[in-house]
Amino acid sequence: MLETEGITRRQRITLLIVTVAGHGLKHVFNSAFFILLPEIKLGLGLSNTQVGALSTFRGIAGGFANVPAGFMGDLYGARRAEILGLSIFLVSVFAFALGIATAFWMAVVAASLFSIAITFWHPSAIASISREFSSRRGFAIALHGTGGSMGETVGPILVGFLIVLVGWRVVLQMSLVPGLLFGLAIWALLRTVPTGKSSDSSLSEYLGSVAGLLRNGRLLLVLLFAAGFVGGQSTILTFLPIYLDESLRASTVTIGVYLSLAQVGGIVSQPLMGYASDRLGRKLILAPSLAVLGLSFIGLIIAPAGWVFGLVVLAMGAFLFPLMVILLAAAMDLVATGAQAATVSLVFGAAIVVSAFAPALAGVLADSIGTEAAFILGAGLVLATSLLSAITRWGPLAVPSAR
Repeated sequence: MLETEGITRRQRITLLIVTVAGHGLKHVFNSAFFILLPEIKLGLGLSNTQVGALSTFRGIAGGFANVPAGFMGDLYGARRAEILGLSIFLVSVFAFALGIATAFWMAVVAASLFSIAITFWHPSAIASISREFSSRRGFAIALHGTGGSMGETVGPILVGFLIVLVGWRVVLQMSLVPGLLFGLAIWALLRTVPTGKSSDSSLSEYLGSVAGLLRNGRLLLVLLFAAGFVGGQSTILTFLPIYLDESLRASTVTIGVYLSLAQVGGIVSQPLMGYASDRLGRKLILAPSLAVLGLSFIGLIIAPAGWVFGLVVLAMGAFLFPLMVILLAAAMDLVATGAQAATVSLVFGAAIVVSAFAPALAGVLADSIGTEAAFILGAGLVLATSLLSAITRWGPLAVPSAR
């Protein structure tokens, strides 16, 4: 991919810093949803099946939103500042809507719109980074992911304390103010950074290019890996706070600490894994990492509460979010220049839509068997994905250059 003409090194660094920081803020909002789930469940009187369904609807909405998000990222690349700034602001708007929900279906609609707003961040941000840092793509995307991990680390602790102080509804409602302020800040900073040439394709041409990408057999395998990974990830993120609340009797603050701990390892491992995948190839990093992640899911229901459980959570966190970075870089390796945002959208869209039913199934299993069954399901999805990624040929013919 060719870097944007006329962009200076300082502007390129500004782009990286703002997208990394904005991604962190996005994940503060995202992590809030999961620590709020036990409170939402109690406040609205939901069953585990309804909690799983809520997560599934949220996932499906976000998954399908990747199609227009990718189209806008490619067609309106020159509007990157507006797209990213508005994404952050709308996330806070729909968080507010979730905070005033009084019934299950109101929560479903608000959470789904919340997920759609989040979705519009990735295609534009990651496509820009991939283009401007093409020779260090894995590392640059990993830095973007590290921002997300930092947000996921800060978010649960911050939200946990705020829930104790003001309650879950006020936490969601008050998010409107920082969403507006940070959305404006992102727009103001990025509007000074040159953008690449926007696509002049129509929607039908864009959909045709997406269909063309789907004829790439190796890319389809990467999309399948992403679906298996996200299916396990979303199941664990949905039911870990429920398990901590109901089985381990943890307080809201303690749940927040555990969920934050799940991100600490990723802050360190994410750039290291991105760099290693640039040097050694994506497959050598992805397959064993998925295996370790799947085993850590099983470890969660075996480990006793306390420091042992914390160590398992820490080990899980070293892979829970960083592996999406490897999958994104692997997909970028397999496509030609152009439609970068479409490729990002395909990875997230296929992963989320295909895997979205996992939390719903996990909810049914949790109600009929026990919450531990949700963890077994998540582990099975990830371990099966690890095996498939190890025995199939899906990478590029040559290891990506680390120029």
